[in-house]
Amino acid sequence: MQLANAEANIALALAAGLLMLVFPLRDTMGQSEPEHDQLVFAGSATYPPFQWLDRHGQAKGFVIDLQESMAHHAGIDAEHRLMEWDSALQEVQDGRADAIALFAAEERAPFLDFTEPFYYLFHGIFSHDDGEHFSSLAALEGHRAAVVSGSHAEARLAEEHPDIPLVPVATEYDCLRAVQARQAEACIEASLTSMRHAAEMNVRQSSPPFWPQPYVFGVRKGNTAMLAWLEHQLAVVMADGTFNDIYQQWRPELEWRKPNIIDSLRTYAWAVAVLLFMALLGFMFSWYLKRQVSLRTRLLSQELKARSRLEEELRYQAEHDTLTGLPSRTRFIESLDRRLQEQPNWEPTVILLRLLSLEQLTSMFGYRFGHELLLISFARHLESLDFAQVSHLGSGVFAILRQHDFSHDDLAQRVNDSLVVDTISIDVQVAMGICEGRTKRDECNGSEAEELVRRAMTAYSAAAGSGQAWRIYSPDLEPDPNDLILLRDFRRHGTRDMYLLYQPKLDLASGYVRGAEALVRWQHPQLGNVSPAHFIPLLEETGLITRLTYWVMEEAIQAVERCQEHDEDFSLSVNISSRDLMEGSTLIDFIKTRSFAYRKQALCLEITETGVIHDQRHAQKVIEQLHDENISCAVDDFGTGYASLSYLSAFSVDEVKLDRSFISNMLENRRHRTIIASTIALAHELGLKVTAEGVEDAATLRELAGLGCDMAQGYVISKPIAERDLHQLIGHRYFSETLLQEKVSPD
Repeated sequence: MQLANAEANIALALAAGLLMLVFPLRDTMGQSEPEHDQLVFAGSATYPPFQWLDRHGQAKGFVIDLQESMAHHAGIDAEHRLMEWDSALQEVQDGRADAIALFAAEERAPFLDFTEPFYYLFHGIFSHDDGEHFSSLAALEGHRAAVVSGSHAEARLAEEHPDIPLVPVATEYDCLRAVQARQAEACIEASLTSMRHAAEMNVRQSSPPFWPQPYVFGVRKGNTAMLAWLEHQLAVVMADGTFNDIYQQWRPELEWRKPNIIDSLRTYAWAVAVLLFMALLGFMFSWYLKRQVSLRTRLLSQELKARSRLEEELRYQAEHDTLTGLPSRTRFIESLDRRLQEQPNWEPTVILLRLLSLEQLTSMFGYRFGHELLLISFARHLESLDFAQVSHLGSGVFAILRQHDFSHDDLAQRVNDSLVVDTISIDVQVAMGICEGRTKRDECNGSEAEELVRRAMTAYSAAAGSGQAWRIYSPDLEPDPNDLILLRDFRRHGTRDMYLLYQPKLDLASGYVRGAEALVRWQHPQLGNVSPAHFIPLLEETGLITRLTYWVMEEAIQAVERCQEHDEDFSLSVNISSRDLMEGSTLIDFIKTRSFAYRKQALCLEITETGVIHDQRHAQKVIEQLHDENISCAVDDFGTGYASLSYLSAFSVDEVKLDRSFISNMLENRRHRTIIASTIALAHELGLKVTAEGVEDAATLRELAGLGCDMAQGYVISKPIAERDLHQLIGHRYFSETLLQEKVSPD
């Protein structure tokens, strides 16, 4: 035991010194890579804990893990061929294996090159327990000693101690078996790898450790590239701590010793301690169980009493709103259903209303004020109006069952009263949906009460959307089923059934078609041709318009490239909504990813005035980014939207499109003509082009040219046409300087 401890301490000391020496040496090494993507290591199949084959034939051991780590760092695979020691050495010498872990011995130097050592091992003499115990090699002279064929011990004994008869064996295990079987008086082998085998036999180490030998990797003589690669990988795993991790993992095996009586007593003491501890736990658990039974028996009666109270509380909470204390939606529906069944001739009036300023007040004064104090105060206000039933459905939506016969205006006036909330006076504004009367049986998918509440909600949505104080339900408020079909198919199929037409734009100065506006059409497989005036607002309301806009832009980008093959100055216009403009980064990123060979301002985005642009600074920044991408911008339907003149002031647009409502009767309406003339003059002063929409006759076209209008589009020039027809119009002059007397027609 003392010999084993001494050997372990010496090995550890040498390994520590090795780590201190290796790291600086590694910096000067090359970083050659193997010529193939798999490294083959040879070794002994019976050399634990360094390397051995387990019962499943898998390679295990400290050296195996080290070799795997080195290969992993280099990004290649490692193959481990473990066999008898003579055969393993021959594999490397013949070039069938790349490297082998072994002692660096002089007798191997003629046919192997060695790396720096990564471990040190000692040899020892192993004697039979019942035989003579040899403490030195000198004492062994004249006695048979078993050694592994081709091993360092065999070569060294033959050279330094020729008087010791050698008994060659195949493996380390066979060396110890020879002593066990009395075929040899002793075995000379590496101490660390033989101690565990010896513990299984009547053999033990009888000498102190001797022959400290460096443990290295050996390669075929002259294989300098492989030697340099191994040196580099050893330095890497030592520098990054991997070597230490592997050593710590195998430390119990590398420092193993045969258990003695002290170890057995220690193990027995731990077992007794565990049993005593378990007995103590059992006693404590038994005492605890008895105490718990007593406590449970005493508490059981209390719990049974509390359960009934809890059930009542849960039932109340399920049927009432936690914040306001009013009946919940479920309670309102159940109560209304019950009354409808009890009174077949009763004609109820169900009202749904919601505070319109709830979100604004919450934003101004905080959640506690908006969603707590205000709702509680408003709930008490509704209760004071003596309705048949008041319920809070959540999110500020209240359901009322009216019992007094007063008008809807009077009802709205009673509800829209001032409230004092936390010393703040609030003018309440609500929108109401009213459902009067009962339903027919075939009109209800669920209960009649559910249907009445749904109808009141439909009427509320109509009132809130139109800005009215109240609306009475009627069937025409129901959403169009065809709209639901359109939305469903657009979500499923996108623009599959859509196509583009192009309405030419005539340059009034030259008489040539120099541009066109892209107009989307939808040929629905079920509903037929759907008007853009119907489906575009529908897509805007549901937030799907951006998907359509990007598809139109994609198609227009490809179309303008083809049109410029006929006229290099040709341009196309695409309509975008204010929503698209405010999503600036998405719009700009889309355009940047659709790089195409167009000339400056070949693509124009027409901003429709269907909604107010609240963040004008952001919109102007987007327009400037569009200009950087050679995209021009126009104000569409100028004069009819929310902020016509303010658009010209706030945004650096390039073009103004006059709405058809001014153009259609400008010859008969002097005010419209004056507005058009002044707008053209103002736009030119600002450096903007002007396009007139909806030109239907030659006289109007002639008048617009006289007023200096730049471009015109309308049926007098051409209706919306397919792209191939547009190509035929490009390059044809449509009038002379006299502007056609009666009719605009191509040459």
